[in-house]
Amino acid sequence: MAAAARGPHLAGVGHALLLLLLLLAAATAFLPAAQSSCPRDNSLVRDISRMHQSNYGREGFSHITVAGALAHGMKEVEVWLQTFGPGKRTPIHRHSCEEVFIVLKGKGTLLLGSSSLRNPGQPQEIPVFQNSTFTIPVNDPHQIWNSDEHEDLQVLVTISRPPIKIFIYDDWSMPHTAAKLKFPYYWDEDCLPAPKDEL
Repeated sequence: MAAAARGPHLAGVGHALLLLLLLLAAATAFLPAAQSSCPRDNSLVRDISRMHQSNYGREGFSHITVAGALAHGMKEVEVWLQTFGPGKRTPIHRHSCEEVFIVLKGKGTLLLGSSSLRNPGQPQEIPVFQNSTFTIPVNDPHQIWNSDEHEDLQVLVTISRPPIKIFIYDDWSMPHTAAKLKFPYYWDEDCLPAPKDEL
């Protein structure tokens, strides 16, 4: 009789536990999913205002990967929307890909060195302005500088052969062979972990 009394009680606990698990499963279906640090989106049409935007630790800078290799499955090109606050600039760098800029707003200066010398040398200073476009020769060291003191400089950038490998210089006199490789680059780090240094 005692065993028979325990049976229905245990069955009731089992049913209650099962019901609780079903309720928890149903509730989690309505909770927002945690946003990935590497959001992948293969939609045909995307809203730029809802895309991941970050300064990647650089004050006065903003980057959005509009169409990328890692987040959107692009194979041949990648497109970025970048904004530089007054006086802000990229590091001096080079890369073995083609790069095209379209200046959407503001004005600034393209500083362009040479890959044919031992080091970048004294850079050319080339003014850029709203509605202008310019290309960077493959492997030529360069720097984009918002030389305006009041307005943001906003550019749309297209690169070939993503994801990008960038070599960074401390200054214009640094030899090309001493430039430091940064790969994956800041906006690709969450999608492409850094390669392990294996002996």
